[in-house]
Amino acid sequence: MNDDTTALRDALDRTAQELPPLPDLVPLAVREGRRRRARARFATAASAFGVVTAGALGLTLLPGNGPTPAMPAAPPSSPAASASPSVNPDASYPPVVVEETPGVTPPDNPDGLSAAERERRAVHQQRVAALLDELLPAKVTEIRPVKDKVHAYRIAAGGESFWMTVSVRRSDDLALDACPERKDPRIVCETAVFDGDHEAQLLSMSANEPGTLAAYVRFPYGGSRVRLSVEPEGVSSPVTPRELFAVVEDPRFLDVVKDADARPVEEKLAPPVVGG
Repeated sequence: MNDDTTALRDALDRTAQELPPLPDLVPLAVREGRRRRARARFATAASAFGVVTAGALGLTLLPGNGPTPAMPAAPPSSPAASASPSVNPDASYPPVVVEETPGVTPPDNPDGLSAAERERRAVHQQRVAALLDELLPAKVTEIRPVKDKVHAYRIAAGGESFWMTVSVRRSDDLALDACPERKDPRIVCETAVFDGDHEAQLLSMSANEPGTLAAYVRFPYGGSRVRLSVEPEGVSSPVTPRELFAVVEDPRFLDVVKDADARPVEEKLAPPVVGG
């Protein structure tokens, strides 16, 4: 070993000794849990969120630009807001844009909401997405809010993508729907109790096409009707009603429901048409 090599090694040893000790990463990894594991799998799951035709719904999904969702930060009347909305650096679940006609990009802000209201609804979607990410089973590898559709999400599982609905809508009719007739033996309809004495309906039944099953959980809460559902797209929902109900049982999700009931993010349900 020559003198130059010895001097280089001594310098490296001194530098290493002067560095602070590495932090203990185990508690951080445990705390982050499944959400970070899902982020690490994003490259695999993202293939389900490219330009996708949503089967029976005839929709096309486009990924958002960049890793964070677009959020309006200025009033719509300002030139900056009309040209390009700003990016919220704290958002973790990038939205997807739904093309109802393939190849035709939908208008931005189709409901004409104020900048503040759009941001409030986007924050609501981020809260819901974060809870779904934590509470749905690990086979669900990605959750994406649908831009300008506050109740809609795209989830990925097994390399496929699915529509998921999380809806809280004020209503004058808070009765649970009757279970459908069970002509198909695969139809499952039952009630389950949560949060003391609240009842929810858990339903699994064929949807979109023969042989594919959807999962639903429906219940009244406060003055609203709440619905969680995952629709099949070529294959059955990867999530069962019981797995959706596990989300409902979490007090943090009910906090979101209470907030949306007190300050609605969706329009009130129209009253049912009698004899129509």
